[in-house]
Formats: sequence, C-alpha cells, structure tokens
Amino acid sequence: MVYDRAGVAKRIRQRRKELGMSSAEVAGKIGRAVHYYGDIERGTCGMSIETLLDLSHYLDLSVDYILFGQAGEERIDNPDLAYRILKKYDEKTQKEAIEMMKFYLCLRESGKK
Repeated sequence: MVYDRAGVAKRIRQRRKELGMSSAEVAGKIGRAVHYYGDIERGTCGMSIETLLDLSHYLDLSVDYILFGQAGEERIDNPDLAYRILKKYDEKTQKEAIEMMKFYLCLRESGKK
C-alpha cells in the first residue's frame, strides 16, 4: 500500500471548497499554521495522525476516504455539517433547501411504515 500525498491533497482541497471554506479557516479550525495546511493541500508534506483526525472531523470525511479515496462508514456525528454547507448561500436559498430536506425526510419516514 502506498501513501499518495497528491491524492490526499486533492480530496482535502475538494472537500474544503465544497464546504465553502478558505484555507485559513480550515487551518484555524485544526489549530495549524496556514502555510502548513497549504503544504498539506499541495501534497508537499505529510501530516500527523492528530492532524488527520482533526481534518476528518472538521471536513466531515472518513479517514479511509482522506487516505485512500474509498468511502468509509458515513459520519453522522457532526451535526453542524448542514449549517456549514448552507451558510455560503443566501437566506432564500437556505430556506428552500431546509424545506426540501424536511420534505425528503417526511417521505423517508412515511416509506418506513
């Protein structure tokens, strides 16, 4: 098994952008210097287990996915994920997305009975 820094960097960068976060925001969340975090995103350096775990938590990605590009077990222990995704949109879009989510969840619940 080979550690593919470029692949790790690409997955981390892609997820950060999906969440609408800047590199500085992620670096601050994980308590690391912006330059160091930038090196991780460029694939020019590795990272400690602690940094990997912090990135997994704040980007809401499984460690398996970060390291190997394989989806691991879905994470449901990060309740503010929806907020982080929605906050980059205007209030009208946020309200519409919430209504769609409620509708979807109601459909799922009715299908379980």
